[in-house]
Amino acid sequence: MLSIPSSIIHIANLLPEQDLPQIDFLLSQIPFEDGKNTASGAAREVKNNMQASREENAHKRHLQQLVFQAVAGHPLIQSAVMPKNILPPMISKYHDGMAYGWHTDSPVMTIDYTVRADLSMTLFLTAPESYEGGELVIHTPSGYVPYKLPKGDAIIYPTTRLHRVNPVTSGERIACVTWMQSLVKETEKRELLFQLKHVQEQIAAKDLQSEENLLLMQVYSNLMRMWTDL
Repeated sequence: MLSIPSSIIHIANLLPEQDLPQIDFLLSQIPFEDGKNTASGAAREVKNNMQASREENAHKRHLQQLVFQAVAGHPLIQSAVMPKNILPPMISKYHDGMAYGWHTDSPVMTIDYTVRADLSMTLFLTAPESYEGGELVIHTPSGYVPYKLPKGDAIIYPTTRLHRVNPVTSGERIACVTWMQSLVKETEKRELLFQLKHVQEQIAAKDLQSEENLLLMQVYSNLMRMWTDL
C-alpha cells in the first residue's frame, strides 16, 4: 500500500532500467564546468561541484528531454506535485571530495524560463555502490534524513527545506536536478489533496459509482478550484 503522509516523495525507476545505457552514453558526451558559475548568493560559497556546460550541446539537450518527459508523464508526480511548470534539468557531477553545503534553493529559478520553485527534485544517475559519500541530506521536522538512491530513482521535496550533498570521498556521483512550480503553492494543501486523491482512487477501484467515490471526487474538485494557482 502506498505511504502518503510525507511531503518527501521517492519515485522508484523514474528512468526505467532499459533507458540507463543510453543515459550513460549521453553523459559521456557532455562537457562539464565549475558549478559555481550557476550559483548565486550564499549558495555560491558552499557549492563545490561540476555542472554540464551551459554551452549548447545536442547530447545534453537529449538527456534533458528524456528526464523532462519522464517527470512530466509520471502519474505519481502528476497526483502528488500537480506541476504547472518544470524547469529543464541541470546535470551535476561530484568527485574528489566535492560537496554542496547546507543551503536552500532560490525561491525563483530561471533556466530558459522563470518559475516559482515549489519543489526540488534530485534524480540519481550513478549506482550508489560506485561512489562513497555523496548522500543528499534533507532537514525534515523529524531530523536529518540522508538519501542515496538507486540509479534511475528520484527524490522530490519542498524547495523550502534546507539540504546538502555530503562530500564524495571516492568514485563519482552524477545526478540531475530540477525544480517544479505546482498548481497548488502550499505544501500542506498539496499533501491533503494527494491523500484525498489516493483514498478516492482506492474506493473507485472497488466501486466506481459508489456514493463515497462520487462525494470524494466532488470534494477533491472543489478544493482544487479553491486552491489552484493559475
